[in-house]
Parts: sequence; C-alpha cells; structure tokens
Amino acid sequence: MSAGLAAMIAVLLVGLCAVDVVAQSDKPRRSGFDFMSAATQALQRDDEQNPVMLWVKDGARRWNDVSAGFACAGCHGEAQQSMRGVAARYPAWDEQLGAPVNLQRRINLCRERHQQQPPLGSEDDAMLALESFVALQSRGVPIAPPAADPRLAAALERGSQMYSSRIGQLALSCAQCHDQLAGG
Repeated sequence: MSAGLAAMIAVLLVGLCAVDVVAQSDKPRRSGFDFMSAATQALQRDDEQNPVMLWVKDGARRWNDVSAGFACAGCHGEAQQSMRGVAARYPAWDEQLGAPVNLQRRINLCRERHQQQPPLGSEDDAMLALESFVALQSRGVPIAPPAADPRLAAALERGSQMYSSRIGQLALSCAQCHDQLAGG
C-alpha cells in the first residue's frame, strides 16, 4: 500500500469517527443566520437590500389580489396579524388529507379547497411569493413544529433518516454540512 493511500485511509477513518461524535452532540440548534458572514447578515437585516423582499412584496400583492375571485385576505384578513407565527408551526397534520403538510402544501390546499384554484408548482413565482410573504410574518418567532403530535412521528423519523443518509456520488448527507460543518 502506498504512503499516499494509507494517509488518505487514515484521514477518512478519523473523519468517520468525528462524524459519529458530532452526530451524537447535544448542542442546541441554531439558525443558519448565526453562521453567515457579517456582510450577508447585514444584507438579510436590510429589507431594502435583501433580494428575497422582491418575492415578499409580490406575495403581499397576491395576498390581496381578487382577480381570480378570491383573495387570501378575504378569509385571513391582515397577514401581519393572522399569519404571525404560522410558518413556525410547520410541518403540521392536515385532518382532511390525513397526512403531514408543509407551509407550501398548506397554501395549495387552501387554494384548492377554498378558492377552487389549481395548485401552484413548488418553484412557481406565485408560490414563492406567497410562501415568502407568509413566512415573513413569523420573523423572530422560534421554529416550533408540533413535535408532540404522534401522527407526525413517522414522517419526522423518515425526515431525520433522509437528513442523515449519505447519498450521491460523493456520499454526503445534509447533516454533514448543516450540522457538523456549521458547528450545530
């Protein structure tokens, strides 16, 4: 075995041991904002400079748009009050569907059930706008999905397994960047 190959194997073994130690960490979860550079944090703090505000402003317009016969505001009223904390509570269980849904799915269910509108695609500009606008109303609210809901247990476990599973050509998992490398 060449010295280079032996060194590479040693580094991989040390890395695997470190992965196991970090994976068992009891450190509290922190926002990705904490790991951003000062310049990126400043950009996110400034609503006039933050690029996502383009979608948020479009979402505010769409929230009140009655051109399709219904507006979100027609049922929910002012989003600043009615949507405060809503995004922080997802995923959540949908009784009628009998399954967990995320915020995007909830928006589409509302469109389908109450506005008789077709669902929007996940990358559709209208969806990104509405989802961003609703999510902004939860700014500063701690993320607190209903983890105690036993109906969500299986989905949360599947999500946890997917998050930790190594996939792809490089055999990486979400956890390797979002937890281990970010100090989570």
